Amino acid sequence: MASFFISYSRRDAADMANTLRNHIVKLDSSHDVFLDVQSIKAGANWRDELKRKIIACDFFIYIHSPGSLQSKHVKAELNWVKESELKTGMRKLFVYRLHYAELTPDISMYQILDATGNITVDFYKLMSGIFSGNSFFNIEYELMLEDEFWYKGKVWIDAPRAFLSKIQMVEYRFDYGWQDKPLYVVKHSATAVKNKFKLPFRTKYHFTLFVMLYLWNTRELAFVKRIPICH
Repeated sequence: MASFFISYSRRDAADMANTLRNHIVKLDSSHDVFLDVQSIKAGANWRDELKRKIIACDFFIYIHSPGSLQSKHVKAELNWVKESELKTGMRKLFVYRLHYAELTPDISMYQILDATGNITVDFYKLMSGIFSGNSFFNIEYELMLEDEFWYKGKVWIDAPRAFLSKIQMVEYRFDYGWQDKPLYVVKHSATAVKNKFKLPFRTKYHFTLFVMLYLWNTRELAFVKRIPICH
C-alpha cells in the first residue's frame, strides 16, 4: 500500500487527475489517493489539510499544465512537497506534463513525463518511474588506474545543495573482507558541502560500499552500492 497526492489545476486538468486516481486505485485498491475535490471533508481547514497530506504522502504526482502555471494553490503545493523532500531525502515529486506546458526552473531538475494521448502507456511509464526508486539523489563514484594493480577513486553524494546542507555527516563503509579500517566519516563543513561530501580511496579489488547519511533532523538514510573492479 502507498499513499499518493495528485496536484493539478481544476481549470484544465481535472479530468486527467480523476483518470489517474482511478487507474491507481484499479492497480491496487489498498492505495490511498488524495484528490482535493473528493478527499477534503466539509468544514476542514483546506490549507492545513493539504499540507499535512503532502508531508505524509509517499508519492506526489504533479500534473503540469498551462492552468497550473497560473495557480497559486499549485505553487504552494509544490513548495510544500519540495520542503518535504529536502527534510527526508525521499523522492516524492513526479511530473506529468500536459499540452507541452512551459517548463519552469522549479521543476526543471525533475524527470518530466510528457502526455502522449495514450493513457495506458503513460500510466505504465509513470508507475515504473515511481516504483523504480525513492531517493532524488545518487551515490556517485569515479575510478582511475594508478598502477598495475591499484586504482584510486572518489565517492560522493550527488544531490541538490539544499539537501547537502542538511547532512550532519556521511559514513562510508568499504567492505573488502580484509581491510582493518573499513569505516570513514566525512563531517559537515562548508568545504564538505561544496565538494558533495567527497571521499578519496584506493583499492585493487571490487567491493560493496555501505553509505549512511545522518541528517540534522536526525533521520538516517542508508544506501548500498557495489563497485566492480575490472583489470
